[in-house]
Amino acid sequence: MSYFAKEIDTIFSKVEAYDSIVIFGHRNPDGDCLGSVQGLKNALKALFPEKKVYGVGSIPNYLSALFAPSDEVSDEVIENSLAFMVDLSDLERVEDQRILKAKEIVCIDHHQPKEVEVDFPIVRDTASISATTIIAKCLIERYRYIPKEAAKYLFIGLITDSGRFQFSSSPDTLLIAARMVQEGQFDAKEEIYDTLYAQRSSDLRYKSFLYANFAFYGLVTYVCVRRQDYESLGLSQNEASGQVNLLSLLDGHPMWAQFTEQEDGTIRCELRSNTHYNVQKVAIQFGGGGHIPASGCKLKSFDQVEDVLKAMNEAEKI
Repeated sequence: MSYFAKEIDTIFSKVEAYDSIVIFGHRNPDGDCLGSVQGLKNALKALFPEKKVYGVGSIPNYLSALFAPSDEVSDEVIENSLAFMVDLSDLERVEDQRILKAKEIVCIDHHQPKEVEVDFPIVRDTASISATTIIAKCLIERYRYIPKEAAKYLFIGLITDSGRFQFSSSPDTLLIAARMVQEGQFDAKEEIYDTLYAQRSSDLRYKSFLYANFAFYGLVTYVCVRRQDYESLGLSQNEASGQVNLLSLLDGHPMWAQFTEQEDGTIRCELRSNTHYNVQKVAIQFGGGGHIPASGCKLKSFDQVEDVLKAMNEAEKI
């Protein structure tokens, strides 16, 4: 039995008790969030064909070719459903706040917890590189297999959060990835990589902008991106974000960051380290969270960027 077998039993006993289930992800969804929503949705539909299972939330353009359209769900359905929140455990960060209308809420997450108690059942495994990895482990623990219909979505979440195994190549990660591919019976190159890593001319021009405009601040390499910088290239705020690892380990700097202006004027802040500096505590200082080497937060304006950079330079060394 796994060390979270009790939590798995609690959550999936609730699944078995409900006729309707709605799965929610976080704002600014990434591959792991969407893979978790659609992977869990398809797994539950395969395991329980008599149940109604829905996945809600937006899909950014750069991932739309890999995921099915989200479901349109009424308030009435949510009010009579079990809700899953995946790839987060902070209710305020759920993209569709109608989750608060659900009869009950359960959670699957892999991020470091904040110092706030949650009042809903949760399966949390901070050692897993992605939330989809935990979902796969839960399915194997409870049902002894990963349904074929879910495996590809779960794999997408794993490879995007692991940076195609750059950030985790542990035996556990590789074995669960192999299990996903084997049980999903898909060709990762043809069905995922060729789409995920295809480039447009606008992508290359944006990368050129980032490489031309980075700067150093002590131990940190960083770049600030304003709306006009990416909108002039026809990119959305989600497409402009998530490029922080282009700056990784530049000239030996152990931390790197990207600050991207959003459509509402706030600044999306993405913090990374070489695993020897705790940037999660920095993110928490500014209202965010995440993992020790990979976290994020939101700032009110670029005026706060220097404060974040100072905090990163004072980050706990591990």
